[in-house]
Amino acid sequence: MASLQQKGDAYYCQFIYAGQRHTATIGKVTKTDAYRWKVRAEELLASLKRRIRQLPPGVSIVDFLLFDGNPPVDAEFTPRKDTTLGELSEQYLATVSNGAIEVNTYKTCRIHLSHIEETLGKRFLLSGLTLRRLQEHIERRHADVAPVTIKKEIDTFRAAWNWAARAKLVSGVFPSAGLVYPKTDEKLPMMNWTEVERRLKAGGDPDELWECLYLDTKQLADLLKHVKSRKAPGWVYPMLLTAAHTGMRRSELMRAKPEDIDLKGGVITVREKKRTRNKRTTRRVPISKPLVAVLKQWLATRKGSAHLFGYEERPLSVQAVHKALGRVLAKSKWSVVKGWHTFRHSFISACASKGIDQRLVDSWVGHQTDEQRVRYRHLYPSVQEAAIRLVFG
Repeated sequence: MASLQQKGDAYYCQFIYAGQRHTATIGKVTKTDAYRWKVRAEELLASLKRRIRQLPPGVSIVDFLLFDGNPPVDAEFTPRKDTTLGELSEQYLATVSNGAIEVNTYKTCRIHLSHIEETLGKRFLLSGLTLRRLQEHIERRHADVAPVTIKKEIDTFRAAWNWAARAKLVSGVFPSAGLVYPKTDEKLPMMNWTEVERRLKAGGDPDELWECLYLDTKQLADLLKHVKSRKAPGWVYPMLLTAAHTGMRRSELMRAKPEDIDLKGGVITVREKKRTRNKRTTRRVPISKPLVAVLKQWLATRKGSAHLFGYEERPLSVQAVHKALGRVLAKSKWSVVKGWHTFRHSFISACASKGIDQRLVDSWVGHQTDEQRVRYRHLYPSVQEAAIRLVFG
């Protein structure tokens, strides 16, 4: 339903379209003509709702009504149906499921878009997307999740929108300019076991603190010795040693192939997916003598296999890798280790403690932004203490 308003000699018409309130200026007309305009506007809105008519791309709903349903159409756009949020989600996810993004990233995108759908509804017409509607999503989710998660949801929606714009499913720029997010907390820096325990005694959150753990080289050696003594699939120990001595991500370890190992040259070629959006890239990381020895033995068992780690020809799943680590560390002091990323943290910290050039570390682990570097830009506390004493005693 639409409503008439009069201000001075002019009439205005207010109405709701796609969940948003709009105002059309009718102008200085008689009350009868204004009423007729309102009735016609309601007819046109009803025809859009029943899909008898379609809102032309690039045309606002107000202009559509002011031109009595026949506005001039921008030649840049081709006729299309008015896409719903549900249609966008379905088509975008179907497109990127072809290997364009990581399996884990795909699952995360699906979750993000489902939360957007909870706010706007699957049948929400994307032509009605506004800054205000996006802000409503931020306000609704703020009670449940951290601001950084909400921003990731909006970023996923923006990526889907931009894809849909190229596919002529939507038109215009994603209306996110001006969004206000709740203030977020910077992630805690990486910290050693002693500091984690100190913070825990002071009342810190165990889940948050153990996520920040890095192990020194002796602790890494002890953990790996423990893993070697436990009953586990044959790939677990060489995969963990590779993680600890190269800083490779879990997904990179899962993608690795036997051909990526150059024992004579002492390097491993890492297959990346995160550094460049539309291209699979690689980086080369030197491998230590202990790792060379272990991989040499392991490669002898992988002849003819397409995957460096795993069961014969079957690729490893994220769930299998996660559970394997949990089982070998269970019921030991190492059970506090949250995941494979701890070995990446530890590798970077070990390099920092030896004064390795930051540029070399970046090239080995694939860091690109200052935000990534800042969490790791530290030395072991003992090294830092020794450094400050050189200055002040």
